[in-house]
Amino acid sequence: MSEKKEKHERFGRYLILDHLVDGGMAKICRARFLGEQADKIVAIKMVQPQFSQDESFKTMFLDELKVTFSLIHPNIVQTYDYGIYKNQLFVAMEYCDGRNLKEYLDKLKENKFVFPVEISIYIITQVCQALHYAHTLTDKLTGKKANIIHRDISPHNIMLTFDGAVKVIDFGIAKAETNSESTQAGTIKGKISYLAPEYLEGFDLDPRYDEFAVGITLWEMLCNRKLFKAKNELAILKKIQECNIPKPSSINPRVTKELDEIVLKCLSKDRNQRFENLDKLNRTLIKYLYSYFPDFNSSDLSYFSQELFKAEIKDDRSKMYEFGSIDLRPYLDDLKNEKDGVSSKEGIDEGPKLKKEQVLDFGFQQENTNKISLKKKRNNISILGEEENSESLKGGEEKKKKNLERTNKIHIPKKTTSKKKLRKKKKRGTSTKRKNHLRKKKNKKLILIFSLLIVSLIIIFTINRSNENPKITGNISKKNKDPIKTKPENESNKNIVDGQVTFKNFDSTQQKVFLNGKEVKVDVFGSFKIPLLKENIIRVEEIDLANFVTLVKLSKEKPQIELEIPKMPEVSYGYLVTYQDCLEGKIFFEIFKEKREETLPIDPQMGIAFPMDGELTPTKYKVKYKKKGEKILRNVEFTFKVEDDVVDLCNII
Repeated sequence: MSEKKEKHERFGRYLILDHLVDGGMAKICRARFLGEQADKIVAIKMVQPQFSQDESFKTMFLDELKVTFSLIHPNIVQTYDYGIYKNQLFVAMEYCDGRNLKEYLDKLKENKFVFPVEISIYIITQVCQALHYAHTLTDKLTGKKANIIHRDISPHNIMLTFDGAVKVIDFGIAKAETNSESTQAGTIKGKISYLAPEYLEGFDLDPRYDEFAVGITLWEMLCNRKLFKAKNELAILKKIQECNIPKPSSINPRVTKELDEIVLKCLSKDRNQRFENLDKLNRTLIKYLYSYFPDFNSSDLSYFSQELFKAEIKDDRSKMYEFGSIDLRPYLDDLKNEKDGVSSKEGIDEGPKLKKEQVLDFGFQQENTNKISLKKKRNNISILGEEENSESLKGGEEKKKKNLERTNKIHIPKKTTSKKKLRKKKKRGTSTKRKNHLRKKKNKKLILIFSLLIVSLIIIFTINRSNENPKITGNISKKNKDPIKTKPENESNKNIVDGQVTFKNFDSTQQKVFLNGKEVKVDVFGSFKIPLLKENIIRVEEIDLANFVTLVKLSKEKPQIELEIPKMPEVSYGYLVTYQDCLEGKIFFEIFKEKREETLPIDPQMGIAFPMDGELTPTKYKVKYKKKGEKILRNVEFTFKVEDDVVDLCNII
């Protein structure tokens, strides 16, 4: 039983595919532009009819269009089209294949993970570039500055595509010189949690207002929590007025003091203390990014996005393939009839219809191209010209010349010589050169006709074979009935090189993971790779707690494992350090059941942490070290005391 195909709504020149956001004032849909030459996926915002008919709303809507139509920047969603269709205002925009930043933050919070610092900084640099472009935009026709201020920057209005692009959206309440109405007293435009203090104090707004919202967004990405949060809106406004901003490093230990200073400068209560403009902030962040993360690449955001939304991307791709299979011809015909004033056809059927005839274009003709239609009539094959109802090939020299003119581009004069006259000319005497020319010409005709017959036979044979029921081996998917080849269990495990460990309760803001003594990067799901067929020492480090250490050995039969990090006891630490000019070599010791090897000299800012047994009892340790170029292992002993928990190794070796 064949499934009934879903019918889609046509909205003017657009075919509505599905709804992305359904709001009380407007809805945003994913749509396909209906064009004869090309089509593309767009996001179309359709205002509800009751608002579309309101004159003041129309004015506001046109204000939005005046702002957005002039903005053409790689980090700003572009506006393509606008108008009124069936009493509904609409605007067609660039479609972003991704999610907004708020959805990213929510997804990360579910997995107890935060944005990597370098990706957070990169996203904000792109937002800065978009906003600085809008802030400094000048009308090319008049030379007048637009003085655009977004006024609604928040994670909701920053789109991150799965390809790694960053786009600022929704300039709907942007303040510009072109606005026909000013903001009414007592009304708040923008999300309350992202307002700047000067807004509440009634000052005129400038680009530094957007900078404050950008600073809030960066703070929230680094800390993965709301900055201004309270029980009610009045309490939130009070917090904004007070503007007491905690350092991001107090929540996320991976944030450095230098980055703290950049974020807090953006969030200064006095806007004169902030960066002069967003270009200055952008330059500062880029300098910091490549100073601390020299290997960072913009494609890292794409990999991060695709890993985070792996399941959603898979579902969405299957939807897009379905949308791609829609037959647009009925909708195009319907649109054409509407333009011509003809009533729309009902019951559009978008299912593709199979033709009995296979039409092929061999590309022999450049002008007046004729398609060769192959029909199967019992065991006979007939080659037809452009019109399917034309008669079958007739004998005679004249007809052959016409067919050759179509297929071989041979110029035949309009005035043709009859057979009788040709015979008379031959009798009078034809030169040897003329005879050879005619013979070659005749041979060319025969070769061409013979070639076409062979090609036709091959195509018909191929079509017949494709219509037969093929034998399918392997499992068949119930959804699409396509054959799926399955490998034997041993063969499928043959190419597995790495195993995977996943922590159920990993907290990236507080914990670090070490594999065989080296720190590893844990993905958003708390997973990381380990070698198979060997014992691996996994250590989880957390500030002021004892390290969790475990041995894990995975095989090809069992390449994955889930672990839970137990609650570790609190412990005090002493630190072993050296001067930079101390001897070069290696230091060997065992701690938390893990054999460790470190390079000398030790970084004095980091040191090597050793747990202390108690607050009152001095703790002794024995370690071995080897000087560079020697094979001799030397022993050394040192003690941590409560009043002095740092020991310089250079003083005792």
